[in-house]
Amino acid sequence: MLKIHEKSISQGQLFFLIMQAQIGVGILSLPFAVHSIAKGDGWISTILAGFVIQIWMFITLKLAKFYPEKNLYQLLRHLLGRFIGSIFTVFYIIYFIAIAGLVAALQTGIINNWILTLTPFWMIYILIIIVSVYLATDNILMIARFFSLSTGVIVFFVLMVVTVYGDTNLSYILPVGEGGLKNIFLAIKEVLIALTGFELILIIYPMLKQTKGTMKTLTLANITTVTIYTFLVFTSLIIFSPEEMTLVPEPVLYMLKAISFEVIERLDLIFLSIWVIPMTNSFIIYLYQASKGLKELFHTESHSPFVPIICVPIFISGFFLQDKFFMADIGKVFQYIVFSFAFILPLLFLVIALVKKKFGKGENNHGSSS
Repeated sequence: MLKIHEKSISQGQLFFLIMQAQIGVGILSLPFAVHSIAKGDGWISTILAGFVIQIWMFITLKLAKFYPEKNLYQLLRHLLGRFIGSIFTVFYIIYFIAIAGLVAALQTGIINNWILTLTPFWMIYILIIIVSVYLATDNILMIARFFSLSTGVIVFFVLMVVTVYGDTNLSYILPVGEGGLKNIFLAIKEVLIALTGFELILIIYPMLKQTKGTMKTLTLANITTVTIYTFLVFTSLIIFSPEEMTLVPEPVLYMLKAISFEVIERLDLIFLSIWVIPMTNSFIIYLYQASKGLKELFHTESHSPFVPIICVPIFISGFFLQDKFFMADIGKVFQYIVFSFAFILPLLFLVIALVKKKFGKGENNHGSSS
C-alpha cells in the first residue's frame, strides 16, 4: 500500500467524515425513541441536542488544538503519562471495538428482518465485516474519498422521504410543548447517542492539510446532520398518529413501506438496499479508530494488520447479539458508556490540558502521526 502523506485530509473531506460518522443505524429508530419520551415534541429535542453537540465539538476541537500534532492516543500518553495513558488507550480501543460490534449487529438485524429474512444472521454479519475490513485497512484519505462519494445516498434518502408529504397531519404534534419541558430535555439524551461520532476529530486532526476553518467545517457538518435528523423525526411525527408511533420501532422504514409508485412497489426495500452503505460507513470508521489505537499501543508502522484481528471478537459477539431483548439491555448500558467516552472524558482531558498549560507543564512534545 502506498504511504499517503500525513497531512492528507482537506476541510471538505473532514466535513463528509464527520457527517458520515454521525449518521448510521440509529437514524431509523430515533423518531420512535424520542416520541416515547417527548411525544409530539421530539423534533424540539432533536434541535436542542444539536446545540449540545455543537458545544462538545468546540470542546473536542479545543483539546485537539492544544496538541495539533498528536492524535487521541498520543495525547493520552502526553497528558496522563505513559502507564495511565496506555490504560486509557486500551479503554478507548475496547470502546471503539464494542461500538463497532453493536453497530454491525444492529445493521445486520435490520437487513435480516426487512430484506433477507431467510438468510442466516451470521452470513449477513460476516459479509458486512469482510466488506468493511477491505476499506478500514486503507488510509484515512481513501476512507474520506469513499465517504464523500457515498454521501449522495443520504441526499437520495431525504428525497425519498419527501414523497410522503402527501399524507401528513400537523395536528399530531399540536399543541407544541404538550410533552412538557422535562420530557423534551430528557429526550435529548436519545438524540445525543445517535449524534455521536464527532469525537473522530481527535483521531484525524493531525492529518488535516490545514487546520484553519476546522470549527466552521465541524459546525456545517453538525448543522447538516441535525437538520436531517430533525426532518426525519418531524416527518415521522406528522405521518403517524401518537398511538401508531408507539407501535412502530422503525417509523422511517414503515412510512416508506406505505408508499408505492406505478413501477416501484416496496420503496422501503429499495431504501434499505442503498442505506446499507451509510450504515457500513459507521462500522468502518469505528474499526479504523480502534485499529489506530492498537497501532499506537504496539508502535507499528500501520494500523492495517490490526483491522482483521479486531473483527474476530466482533464476529464472535454477533452470535450473542441476535436476541432483540438482549440488544435492548445492551443498548441501555451502552448509553452510559457512550456518554463517558464521547462527552465526559474529552472534557476531563481538556481540563487536565488547561491545568498543565497554566503550570507550564503543557509543552508540545509533538509525536508523529501516521
